[in-house]
This record gives sequence, structure tokens and C-alpha cells, in this order.
Amino acid sequence: MNDEPQGPTCAVSGVVTAFRPTTELISNVDSLLRQLAAVVVVDDGGGPGFDHIFAALADAGAVIVRLAENSGIGAALNAGIRRARESGSPEYVLTVDQDSHLPGGYIRALLDAAVAARAAGIEPGLVSPSRIHGNPVKRAGSRNGVALGKEPIQSGLMIPVATLDAIGGFWEELFIDLVDTEYYFRALDAGLPTVLAKAEFDHSLGTMVDASLLGRIVEAGGRPLKVRIAATWRYYYIFRNRLLVSRRYATRYPAWVAAGIWTDLRHLLVVTVLAPGRSARLGFVFRGIVDGLRGRSGRGQFD
Repeated sequence: MNDEPQGPTCAVSGVVTAFRPTTELISNVDSLLRQLAAVVVVDDGGGPGFDHIFAALADAGAVIVRLAENSGIGAALNAGIRRARESGSPEYVLTVDQDSHLPGGYIRALLDAAVAARAAGIEPGLVSPSRIHGNPVKRAGSRNGVALGKEPIQSGLMIPVATLDAIGGFWEELFIDLVDTEYYFRALDAGLPTVLAKAEFDHSLGTMVDASLLGRIVEAGGRPLKVRIAATWRYYYIFRNRLLVSRRYATRYPAWVAAGIWTDLRHLLVVTVLAPGRSARLGFVFRGIVDGLRGRSGRGQFD
């Protein structure tokens, strides 16, 4: 793929969620505007200090939606999707994070995958790229020669309007984390699989920090070992939402529940041993587990 414009399409409307963005958002949205006739950017209640960025986006042709308060990724996506559908009649909605850059030809590749799936007798519930930042998306085998995926992230995801009509919007009360996974399972339960397209984009997948043990940097091959971590407060949502989503899907997908819990615990063990901020991180994990067991959702009371 390259960044050469191929003409905007009216079949897809873009929805970009933003929270206290950098000017990088302007170039990311510009790439979308060269591929799409309509792009909605949702300011998820980031507060003052970002008006110049949203003004530049509006001048470039994007529709701006400003939420009064930080409502979470699910609510921001739903607000953007509503505006996109009110402003036009798209066949698909493409959801994008503020730090994702979709190169030229990306939307065309996803549209081609949707058309090919229908020609093979498969109605796509979601359409995902096959790779993100050099990493392959999880595969769910193939059907009639069509590659299927599982648990796609919502950034760079193309959702047919028919899917939105069939299963509704995102689960807003999760606020952040596993919002896309829950949507994937809801689509799957409705008989709407995820189709993989021959496409790729760049997306931030967490922060890499130097591993340390007992105050000393851990090295591997003569270089500092790197550990990937999330923002400390995110661990509240990671563990709380794992419990909330697992409770909803445990009877139908017990293997996924077990694997997800194990993955989270394994990651927690690694970052507890090797990454700074251990006590604060574990505090958020504990609060997340308690609230998850209580069935408490929505925005955490700490932020």
C-alpha cells in the first residue's frame, strides 16, 4: 500500500475517536479524507486546549462532534456512528483510533474483502485487516476460501451498517478495554463472522519500557530487555472488564474465557516482576477485580 489518493468512496463513513490528541491526528485524518467522502471526529471530552486541532480538522472537511465529558471509547464510537448515519447513508462505518494511520488503498482493500466474502456466500459481520503494525491478526480459519479472523481491535475495523442494525452499538458501560472483543462475540453469536482483508496499518500497541529487577536493568543480548506495559490506570479496566465480559460469554466460549484470564495474569506477572510502578499497578488490578466481581461497570471512580 501507499499513500497515493485513489479517490474517496461514499460507501464508507469514517469515525475517529480522540481524547486530548496531538497534531498527529491531523495527518491521520487527512489520509482518511483522501479515501472517504465523510469522516466524523469525536472529541471524547478532552477539555480545553485542543480547539486548534479540531478547528484544523473541520477546515480539512471532517465533521466534529464534541462530547461534554470523557465518556469512554464505546460511547464515543456510538456518538460518531450516529452522526455518520444521520449525515449520510453509508453501507459501512470505519472506526479508527486517533493514533492510527491508514495508508492509501486501505479502505479499498477492506471493501474488496467484503465483496469477495459475499460472492463466496459469507455475510461479513466485521471486516478487519490481516496485519496491524507488522503483527498478524488472530485467525479463525477459513470458509469457502475466505480468511476469517477473531477478536479484531476496533481501530481500522469496518462495520457493515447491516451489522449495526442487527446487533446494535458498542457496550458503553465497559468504558475502555474489551469493547471491541465483546462486539466481536456479539456479532459471532448473530452468525456474522469477521472477514480478514489483505491490508495493514500502523497503530500504537502500548509503551515499551526497560525491564528492571531489584533496581538493576535486565539485559538480553547486551541490550536492555524491553517490556510492554499499559498506562497504570488501564489495569483497572483490563481486569474488571475481563470479568464482566467473561461472565456474559462464559457458557458459550469457555475456552476463550480461560485463555483470556490466563493471558492477563501472565502479563501481570511479567510486569510486576520487571516493570516499574508495581504497587500502583497492583492497586488498580485489585480494584478492578473487586468491581468486576460486583458487576460494576461504567467509568472508574478514580479518574
